[in-house]
Amino acid sequence: MLEMNATGASKAARHRLAWLDQLAYELFRVTGRSQLMQCLWLYDRDVNRAALVQTYERLISLSFNRLIEPSPLPWGRPRWVAGASVPFEQSSDPLPRSQLLQWANQQARAPVDPVIGPAGRMAIQPFDDGSTAVSIVGSHLVLDGMGALRVIAAAVNGTGVPNPYLPHGARGRMSGCLSDTWQIIADAPQTVAALARIAQAGWSRPVAPGRNPAVPAADAIHDPTIVELPSVVVSVESRVWLACEQRLGGGMSTLLPGFVASLASRLGRRRLSDGAISLLVPRSRRRGLADERALAIEFHMMNVAPEGLTESLEPVNAARALLRGARKSQTDVLTSLLPAIALMPRTVARTLVNRLFDYADDLPVSCSDLGMLPEGLARIDGAPCRHLLTRAVDVNVTRQDLERSHGHLVVVASRYDKTVSLCIEACQLRPAATTLDELRLLVSQTLTDFRLEAVIDG
Repeated sequence: MLEMNATGASKAARHRLAWLDQLAYELFRVTGRSQLMQCLWLYDRDVNRAALVQTYERLISLSFNRLIEPSPLPWGRPRWVAGASVPFEQSSDPLPRSQLLQWANQQARAPVDPVIGPAGRMAIQPFDDGSTAVSIVGSHLVLDGMGALRVIAAAVNGTGVPNPYLPHGARGRMSGCLSDTWQIIADAPQTVAALARIAQAGWSRPVAPGRNPAVPAADAIHDPTIVELPSVVVSVESRVWLACEQRLGGGMSTLLPGFVASLASRLGRRRLSDGAISLLVPRSRRRGLADERALAIEFHMMNVAPEGLTESLEPVNAARALLRGARKSQTDVLTSLLPAIALMPRTVARTLVNRLFDYADDLPVSCSDLGMLPEGLARIDGAPCRHLLTRAVDVNVTRQDLERSHGHLVVVASRYDKTVSLCIEACQLRPAATTLDELRLLVSQTLTDFRLEAVIDG
């Protein structure tokens, strides 16, 4: 079970980051890679700006607007503090409608920092066909995708839990040092037990050289070049999606992993041992709006052979049945090690995480299904939008980091009104880095294989 601050927790433990959140924060510090969520609303008209301002004011009073305050002690645990402000950009100059995703990408690449701020961003942009888009971007170190959607919906509906955090530095250095010292002492039994488990399993040893022959040793050179990951959005009518799922004998929500596995195969992300696709499937474990965790999720690995999925989804049905019956997730194992990992040197922590998710052999693919988005979320200006989608965006990604993970593929699916949306971000490095046109072609070919009619934006 993931850590969560209990009601009545001691003053020393109040508003500290959960272990998984702290690990994500430490890895962010060593890589500089920002993992973001973006929610986009598209209206066929101008928006009610007064209502949007009201939503914005509610949003910045909730947990969406919080930051991470590092401890004054080297081994102290970081804490949540209140954010200062969230930029709200309101443009009045229309852009060509064809530049919608280009504008969305610009919004996602604007500065968002979970430590120095801002915690997120909001923007409005009109287009030359009379439509208007609204974007909200936030760091996954502050909230995961489902948590962010719930907080935004609460801001729209006026039902949120007020931000309980103090401003940065409010504790004072002396008080902070004393409080964090007591916390280190309180955490010591968990830390020692986690260290013992790591030593017993031998997980801290470096991965043996030559484990992945597809990556030459020369490519292990540190390359700080930033790679912009191409992304596309696929829109499919719900009736078309459901008909395809039924035609292929799929159960509930099995077409998505089948589609993602086929796309992953085209991108070369097949497991070295048997050619299967390793789908990393997150499941929300959030306990309501008062849950302080940023990453209130479990990760499960679902293994799917990609052959024949365009004719039958039975392999996905079987894999999902195994997943439902699994007693332990990847996160269960990680949780038992977190009290030690979060306090280790960051490069060692990254080695342990790589071993757990097995980037060298499994080449995992993130496959997230947010399901039907709540109608309340769509009323960000007081009335329903025409189209609503959410996506994951990775920025400040270095070639070195892509070498470590041997490429990248993340798919986030959601449903709103009568449309299924797939937001796809991907990049393989060989023979050359994937371009936007190449990704669009690979997605189009996969859609054709499944006989799915869709619109691809990107």
